[in-house]
Amino acid sequence: MARGWWSGGAQRGDAARLEAFSDGVLAIAITLLILEVRVEPEEGESLAHALGHAMPQIVAYAASFLQIGIMWANHHALFRTVRQVDQILLLANLLLLGFVSFLPLPTRLVAEHTAGADGRTAMLLYGGTLTACAVMFNAIWWRLERAGLLLESIDAAFRRDVGIRYVIGVFGYLVATLLCLIAPWLTLLATALLALVFVLGPSPRPATAAL
Repeated sequence: MARGWWSGGAQRGDAARLEAFSDGVLAIAITLLILEVRVEPEEGESLAHALGHAMPQIVAYAASFLQIGIMWANHHALFRTVRQVDQILLLANLLLLGFVSFLPLPTRLVAEHTAGADGRTAMLLYGGTLTACAVMFNAIWWRLERAGLLLESIDAAFRRDVGIRYVIGVFGYLVATLLCLIAPWLTLLATALLALVFVLGPSPRPATAAL
């Protein structure tokens, strides 16, 4: 019986290609965000007034730029610990990129619907997308550990700390998403603060001179 493309073993040298492809997709996704920001003064309207009208778009853009930027930095740091990749890891990474590429859509909806039932729906989609990204980071890390794809010099303490942080991230984004049931803006604020905590807080570092 023919074997599917996913059934092959780990392959050395693919990590660099995977990271390069991921960088390209993330760069496109983060660029698409600004295309949703439009400042078009109507006849007789001042630029300052038009900028005020565009503020929800600007805030949503800034929040999503922060999210994708931090995901890129996290992805880059994560793949510095990778020795090789396999097809399951490629699939998990592809799903992560799919969710990140989807983020410009809920970002636009969040900017267009800032309150009421539509605002909650937009925030549920926005927060749900970020939660899905966090889930996929967990899936990538799980595969790296279970399949022995990490550098052999990565110590157990680092593995444990990274795993804990990723699990906390999933529950953190899930709670932040549900806050929109109280007020939509709470989800946008909570997800931004959560991202900042992860990037500015102390990060686990592998006990290896190779990184």
